[in-house]
Amino acid sequence: MKVGNQLETAFSADMMNQVNEGAYITFEYAIDAIRSRISAKDVRGTVKDGIKLAEGVTWNFIEDPHLLIAGGTGGGKTVLMRSLLVGLLRIGRVEIFDPKEADFVKLADLEVLRDRVTWTTETMAQRIIDAHDRMRARYAIMRERSNEKNETELGAFYKYDLEPDFILIDEFPSWVTELENLPRDSKIDAFKVMGDLKQIFLKGRQAGVFVIISTQNVKTDDLPSTLKDNIMFRITVGRVSGYTYQSVFGEANENKAFKYVQKVHGKKVFGRGYVAINGLPAKEFFAPLLPNSKIFNFYDDFKQLPRIEDIKQPVVKEVRYLQNDLITELSTDERMFKKIKGLLKESGVNFTGKDYSKKEKSLFVEVFDRKNNEEGTLKEIIAEVMLDFG
Repeated sequence: MKVGNQLETAFSADMMNQVNEGAYITFEYAIDAIRSRISAKDVRGTVKDGIKLAEGVTWNFIEDPHLLIAGGTGGGKTVLMRSLLVGLLRIGRVEIFDPKEADFVKLADLEVLRDRVTWTTETMAQRIIDAHDRMRARYAIMRERSNEKNETELGAFYKYDLEPDFILIDEFPSWVTELENLPRDSKIDAFKVMGDLKQIFLKGRQAGVFVIISTQNVKTDDLPSTLKDNIMFRITVGRVSGYTYQSVFGEANENKAFKYVQKVHGKKVFGRGYVAINGLPAKEFFAPLLPNSKIFNFYDDFKQLPRIEDIKQPVVKEVRYLQNDLITELSTDERMFKKIKGLLKESGVNFTGKDYSKKEKSLFVEVFDRKNNEEGTLKEIIAEVMLDFG
């Protein structure tokens, strides 16, 4: 019914639900969202609960992975992203792409973001490939630790002591355009880069790798459907186009009367917009408020934060085999085992220690197998095995 949307406009409220109760309909509205606004210095979060952006508005990146921010020039988008960093840098690893070389470049001087702020097209592309590799490494670590716990199902990253890994891409469409227009002699394969990025969107949640994309107005071809369909949390701030509202918030909000508001209670406001989980009704949102610079500034806040280091590849301990165990497994005796070992030494095998590596075990297994099933002297058999093993 259109009356619900008309009431929404009349009372400057957000219709959050419509309940049909037989003889009448109940419309549920949210009002006065500005009262839920918090200061940028108070943005905090935890891995399991997410990042609090306002009273009643939390980005739970585990339940609703990936974030899209759309905002016109001067609408408060940069302040919102920096406010996000106040929370994200305290709980995880963050990488920032700044293709405009403007809003985040100076943060590269900070230890917490050293080597994690990039702005050239090819470097950003390589970092996507690196992020995909990190995601795969995380899955390897998770499987290893899951096996150590004798689990029957693989859990989420935080169960295995891994911190979340965030990739913030400012002005995403601009970067994609530059990526697609790289010269032919570039070492970067744009197709591979976008393929790796799609895999992060599809598989990143369980491994704890999350992407934050910002743009101005969303155009038809700005966001590939694979990416957009997997971005679960969406925000707009400032003045954006009608098509942007439609694209960001989808069919669930096709009848909503989105509006651009310049003043609230007679005062000019920045960072006002809408927020929604993909597929649910959007509601009015006020991004964290930038405090007085004498009280707080982002650079000084980030400067005192500890750096969260990259995960290290799991150390795989080499399996070694005792001689008596090999003798038993090969169904032989100590005399024959030592004879073959001596012939292998003569052929150039350098045995180290009293136990044997996996490759050395394979040599013995192959020699004994051929000895039992082929004709020829031991020396001839070992010569053939050495040729096969290189």
